[in-house]
Amino acid sequence: MQESTTQFIPEEKIREIRETSSIVDVISDYIGLKKVGINHKGLCPFHNEKTPSFYVNESKRFFHCFGCGVSGDIFAFLMKHDNLSFAEAARLLAKRYGIHLPEKPLNSLERQRLSERESFFSINEAVAQLYHRLLLNDPRAGRARAYLAQRGLGAEVMEDFCIGFAPDSWDTVVQHLKSTPHSAPLAAKLGLIVSKSGGQYYDRFRNRILFPIWNASRNIIGFGGRIIDQGEPKYLNSPESVVYNKRQNLYGLQSAGQHIQKEGAAIIVEGYLDVLTLHQAGIKNTVAALGTALTEHQIQLLKRYTGDIITVFDADPAGEKAMARSMEPFLNNGISPRVIVLPKGEDPDSFVRTQGGAAFREKIAGAGFLLDFVIERIIARHDIASPRGKVAVCDETVALLKQVTDPMERDLYEQKIARRIGVSHSQIRSRGAGPAARKAAVQAAPQRQESATGSAKHAEILILKILIAHPDFIGRIEENIFDSFTQPDLRQLGLFITSAFRQAGALDIPQLVESIQDQPMQRLLAQASFFENPPGDPAKALDDCLRTVRLQKLAGEKKRVGMLLKQAEAARDEAASVDYQHKYVQLVEEQKQITKGAVHFLQG
Repeated sequence: MQESTTQFIPEEKIREIRETSSIVDVISDYIGLKKVGINHKGLCPFHNEKTPSFYVNESKRFFHCFGCGVSGDIFAFLMKHDNLSFAEAARLLAKRYGIHLPEKPLNSLERQRLSERESFFSINEAVAQLYHRLLLNDPRAGRARAYLAQRGLGAEVMEDFCIGFAPDSWDTVVQHLKSTPHSAPLAAKLGLIVSKSGGQYYDRFRNRILFPIWNASRNIIGFGGRIIDQGEPKYLNSPESVVYNKRQNLYGLQSAGQHIQKEGAAIIVEGYLDVLTLHQAGIKNTVAALGTALTEHQIQLLKRYTGDIITVFDADPAGEKAMARSMEPFLNNGISPRVIVLPKGEDPDSFVRTQGGAAFREKIAGAGFLLDFVIERIIARHDIASPRGKVAVCDETVALLKQVTDPMERDLYEQKIARRIGVSHSQIRSRGAGPAARKAAVQAAPQRQESATGSAKHAEILILKILIAHPDFIGRIEENIFDSFTQPDLRQLGLFITSAFRQAGALDIPQLVESIQDQPMQRLLAQASFFENPPGDPAKALDDCLRTVRLQKLAGEKKRVGMLLKQAEAARDEAASVDYQHKYVQLVEEQKQITKGAVHFLQG
C-alpha cells in the first residue's frame, strides 16, 4: 500500500471530528462498556485482565486504563487498536459521522517531497518484483533456489515475503530501469544502484538472495542481501535513505503485525531466515531487528501492537552480554520483556529445523522474564557466601533496577534479590540510594518530620481532581496555594493545569496528557481526570481541602520557626530571638483564623 499524496486535513476539521464523534460509541464497537456514574467502564483491549480497569469519559472525550496506563483521545484509541496513522483514524471517523474533508493545497516543496517519496516506494516495489521473478525463473538463480530449499523454505513463504535473487551482474537493475518510467538518480538515492564517473551506474546487489524490507504501512523501504557463495560481507543491506532507517523499522512487521495482535505477544529474533523459518512453522508473530541492537524506537513500534515482547538469545557469553544491553531500552519504555534462551550454538532457524515448531512453542510457553534471567546471571558470577560477593551483586543489580520505572515492580525485585543473597531489603534499597543519600538519611533520621499526613496527601489529590472536574474554580484560587503541597509531583501537576487553563480558558484533557513528556505525571493527570464528584457542594469540598493543605504547611513552618527560636535563644542572639518570636506568633494567629473558618481560599 503506497502512501498517498492526499492533502493534509485542516486543523478546524480535526476539531470538528473530535467534537462531533462520540468516544463512548466508537469504543463500544470494540469492547463492552458499562456506565458507572459519569464514566463508562470495561475490560481493556490493550492488555489481558479479568477485572475491568478501562475507563471512558464522554465529556472529556478521553479514555484511560488504570491497569496498563494507556490513555488518549478517540484518535489515539483507533491508532493503537487498529494500527492506523493519525490521518487514517481521522478519515475513518469523518466517514462515520458524515464530515466532509476538504483538501488543503500543498506548497511546491511539499508536493515535491510527497511525489519523490511515492517514487521511492514505486521503484523499490518494481525492483523487488524483478528480483522475485529472477529467483523463481532465471537459470542463474539455481544455487539460490537450492540454498533456500536446503533451509527448508517453501514457495508460500517465499511468495509472502517476496524473496528475490540478484544475479552476478553489474547492470541487471540498471538495464531494467531503462524500460520503466523510474529514474536512475532516484534509484541511486535508494542505494539500489551506485553512480560512477561519466554519469554511469552499476548494481549494488550482485549474486545475492534478496530480502525486501517493508515498513508498517506495507511499503518496501529497503533490501537485505545474503551472499550465495563465499565472500564478504555476508549480508549487504540498503544504505539509509529518506524512506529507510534501520533503527526505526523491523523486518517482517508487515506480515507479523496482525498475528502479534492475535497472539497478544511479539517475538524478536536476529535474522531474516529466523523470521522466515518461524513464519513457515506457523509462528507468525515474529520480527527481527535490522542488523543493529534493538532500539527504543523499535520497541515503541511494537508497543502499538502488544506490551508482551519475547526476545531470543543464545546461551553463551555473547548472548548474556546482549541480554544485559537490551534491558535499558525495554525498561525505559515500561516494558519487562520475556526471554527464550536457546542451546549454545543454536538460533531460531536451526532450532526449528532440527527440533520442530512444536518444540519452539514450548520455549515460548516457558519464557520467563528477561530481568529475572539477567539478575540470576549476575548472582551466578559472584560468591554470594562472601560479604564482597553480596556487595558486588547489590551494586550490579541496583544499577539495573534504577531503570525500572514502576516503583512497585522495582520494590518487588529488591525484595527478591535480598532473599536470594541473604541480606535485608533495606540494605538493597540503601545501596541503590548512593553514598550521599545514605549519609543524608542517617543525619535526618533523629529529626525526621512527618512531611505529609495521610489526610494532607489525600486533600492534595482531591484538590487536583476537583479542579480538573470543575476548571472554573481555577480562576478563584491563588496559584501560590500549590506552594503548600507536600508532594512534589502533585504540586507540579497543579501548576501545570492552572497554567494551561489560564492560557486557554479551558482544560483539554486529551491534549494536555499528550503534551506531557514525563510519564508518571502523564499517568497522574489521566487518572485524576476520572473523578466522581462526592456528595455535597464541590466548592465547599475544595475549600476544605485547601484549608487542610494550608494548615499542614503552617504546622511544618511552626515547627521549623520554633526550632530556630530555641537555637537563637541558646546562642543569646536577642535580635534573632525577637524576629523568630514575631514570626511564630504570626503563624499561630494565621492557624487560628483558618481553623475557625475565618479564612476562605476559594474566592468569589
